[in-house]
Amino acid sequence: MHDSNHTADNYQKLHEFLKNRESYPHKPDFVQHVQTHISRVYIAPPYVYKFKKPVDFGFLDYSTLDKRKHFCEQEVLLNRRLCSEIYIGVVAITKNEEVYEIESGTTDDAEIVDYAVKMKKLKEEYFLHTYIENNSLTKGHLDRVSDKLADFYLQQSPGNDVTRYGGIDTIRFNTDENFQQTEAFIGDTISRETFEGIKYFTDGYLDQRKDLFTRRVEENRIVDGHGDLHLEHIHVSPKRICIYDCIEFNERFRCGDQAVDLAFLAMDLDYHDRWDKSRYFVDQMAQKLDDPDLKTIIDFYKCYRAYVKGKVKSLKSTDEEFEEDEKQAAVDLASEYFHLSLRYALIGSRPLVLICMGRIGTGKSTLADHLSKTVTIDSFSSDRVRKNLAGLPLHERPGPKKRKELYSAEMSRKTYQSLLDHAKKNLEDGKPVIIDATFSLQSSRQNFINELAALGANFVFIEAQASDEVVKTRLKIRDKENDIVSDARLEDFETLDSRYEPPKEIDRPHKIEIDTGKLLTDTIKDLYKKLVDRQLLESGVESSQIPFKGW
Repeated sequence: MHDSNHTADNYQKLHEFLKNRESYPHKPDFVQHVQTHISRVYIAPPYVYKFKKPVDFGFLDYSTLDKRKHFCEQEVLLNRRLCSEIYIGVVAITKNEEVYEIESGTTDDAEIVDYAVKMKKLKEEYFLHTYIENNSLTKGHLDRVSDKLADFYLQQSPGNDVTRYGGIDTIRFNTDENFQQTEAFIGDTISRETFEGIKYFTDGYLDQRKDLFTRRVEENRIVDGHGDLHLEHIHVSPKRICIYDCIEFNERFRCGDQAVDLAFLAMDLDYHDRWDKSRYFVDQMAQKLDDPDLKTIIDFYKCYRAYVKGKVKSLKSTDEEFEEDEKQAAVDLASEYFHLSLRYALIGSRPLVLICMGRIGTGKSTLADHLSKTVTIDSFSSDRVRKNLAGLPLHERPGPKKRKELYSAEMSRKTYQSLLDHAKKNLEDGKPVIIDATFSLQSSRQNFINELAALGANFVFIEAQASDEVVKTRLKIRDKENDIVSDARLEDFETLDSRYEPPKEIDRPHKIEIDTGKLLTDTIKDLYKKLVDRQLLESGVESSQIPFKGW
């Protein structure tokens, strides 16, 4: 039920009043208005006034004046735990004969039309997101954040009213709700394959790791946390740390495993391509909280956190209060977060070498390109590397004599060594990598395996498989296309196929076989499913437990 103060006309009048610098007792130099799908914020230096929109999303209900007052009071109370110095209190906005006024108290004859949380404005230069924009975020900043959070969690002695949120039924309720609320966005901000892949991982993890979730509750890892722990809510100045703007509107989103709190910040660091800092932060928290399982469960919760961000941006993309360009930006951001969520589901956040291999024309490059673009991983192709080494144009097929030189044993050796060097460089940088090559010789594969094993690297060969008929049809089509890097054509099929040594020597944990002779969407689904199954194994699920049923 919406209250009468928030008719469209009244809402607009109040908005105009709050945008005017003369409306404020301290007469700021300017007023800046920003909004989310649940809040309106008026920055009037040195203060900030935050209003709650009169909305009811089920999981959040600000629809009446009394509810907005209650949640403003809750916001101040809860946020003073981690940021005591900036929360001044709750102020009322009154109206007397069409004249609005910002009050700290109330008067008998004035009507209260809304409430706001009044805060001191924090200096922009000390937010974590600013450090990232300036490329100045250090481990020292993260050490101070981890100290503050560790103290916050360790000081708590939560009762059943909090620990119940760590139960697997509650976690499953949260994840199911996310999938239900985003199903309408399939085809807009998320593809069907991405949706199904993330859901398959989430459900599989919950099904197979019940022991882990139970242990988390027994070890008192469930806390009344922050709930919205991302870069823009963490302020690290030389004198103090302020972590503000926690979730006040729903205990279910604020209370839970300390890992789900920490996963938000770790995920946000990953999103900004600070994977090394993210891993460092998680390592520090695991140490300070004496929580070795944190590193096991963090990717599950990162997947969840990225998905929630995708959901929130999807909701914004349909909110009529935003301009078209803002809505389109929300669509793009939603897609990015959903793809990040998928990345955690498919390969986790540790460095991994994905080697897409197979006979000519089986579609290994299609798989490599899809993964590279969808989950943002560097990909290196033997076709490109080979031509770059030879100084030849990428999309030009050289004559027979030049091709003989280009595909000589020595040139192939140099090509595969270059691919190995690219893989090692990415691993050194703490990043995953995709290698796209035929890998027809067992000796080439074994060399790769030996080198990666010596580094202690995680790797998997993805073998694309298709029938001779399918391959020949594709090679015929390739003859008529101009933008192909590969030089292999139908005339080369018999020769190249006879040289291919099937990878029977690669053990199951390091090999995935993908049938590419069907619709691309079905092939991608199969790829996602098998990568998720492998990821669940990596996460500690016994192979016999993994459900190999289809979606």
